[in-house]
Amino acid sequence: MADQTLRRPSFVHSTSSETSSQSLPEQVADVFEEHNAECHGYGWEGLAQSLARSHMPENGDKLQFFGSEAGTFVVTSPDLKALTDLAVLLHSAFHNRELLSEHILTADPRLLPR
Repeated sequence: MADQTLRRPSFVHSTSSETSSQSLPEQVADVFEEHNAECHGYGWEGLAQSLARSHMPENGDKLQFFGSEAGTFVVTSPDLKALTDLAVLLHSAFHNRELLSEHILTADPRLLPR
């Protein structure tokens, strides 16, 4: 009998990479560092929590952040739309350094200390 367990969508990003000399977070670490913010798993979690609260308040409470470490950022949710909305925000920021800088500057300092 096949496993019928409902799988919860999640996003896990590890900062280690075997195919690149720089991991994804390291490619924009200087933007975080300009603002004295942590640039690895903890920093991305804080930024993601802040963005969820400020940009998607209707879905922000559907996201669970846990288990992030220096090299890993983890968020999970039973709601695929909430995860997708957050992924779009993070993707846009990652690929637009000016936008990333703005998001870091305006992030809740309790979530992303600077």
